[in-house]
Amino acid sequence: MIGGGKMSDWKNIKIDGIARIEKCVGEFQIWELRKTPYGKFKVKIFERIDGSFAGFTNIRLKSIEDGSPESGVGFGISISEALEDTLNNFMEMLNQRKELSEDDFEWSHPDDF
Repeated sequence: MIGGGKMSDWKNIKIDGIARIEKCVGEFQIWELRKTPYGKFKVKIFERIDGSFAGFTNIRLKSIEDGSPESGVGFGISISEALEDTLNNFMEMLNQRKELSEDDFEWSHPDDF
């Protein structure tokens, strides 16, 4: 359907082979000046079909064990709650390390974020 319809109609789309649809409902620029390189990063918030929200950072911290990157991820029943949870989780990951360098981080590809 083009035009018309309610804003929540996307939640009712069912297509064989499509596992899930999430709607990007917010993008936030975050200024953090002590631990992350370049002083800023982004968080995107997605609405899920059940009405809950999930947030993801575009900067990932590499694992000490195997170097695999871990994003800040958070959840909530509102955009603000998901943003706060995402930031709290990401800052907790950062604060678990005594020293960080630019090599400890990986950025999402701009086309992916």
